[in-house]
Amino acid sequence: MIKLLNSLYVFEIFLKLLSIISKTEKLDFFTNKITRFLALLNVKINRHKEQDNIKSLAETWQNMMPTNSQHFFKIEKLTEDTAYVQIHLECPLRSKGNTLACYKLMNYDRSLMKSIGGNLVVLESQANSGKNYCRLAIRKSNQDISDLIPAHKK
Repeated sequence: MIKLLNSLYVFEIFLKLLSIISKTEKLDFFTNKITRFLALLNVKINRHKEQDNIKSLAETWQNMMPTNSQHFFKIEKLTEDTAYVQIHLECPLRSKGNTLACYKLMNYDRSLMKSIGGNLVVLESQANSGKNYCRLAIRKSNQDISDLIPAHKK
């Protein structure tokens, strides 16, 4: 059962369903609750622990993704205070222009990172970037992220 829950198949089903409800403002409450619940379930099932440095935050983020698809979740670059990562999985919101729906959907990843001591910001979204991947930044939760401009605010 745990193997199935950690599979790309189940992940993509939830991604498609959540992308649909994330487009509807009246369902924001449910989108938020469901993404937080799924992130908590991931953390509990896989026993992820709080991390204390950028490299381990990025690597744990990768390990939180479906076990048979981690090649879609890449660490692009590590700096002293920031990990730049990419998601190469095709998003149902790709080229739809709806970065706000993307922001709501990515509450899952933000919740994952929060649970292990990090913050995550989507810098470029497949929804409007024209790229076949999303670009994100990860920092420790006690670090300022005000210089990282989220895609939905550009």
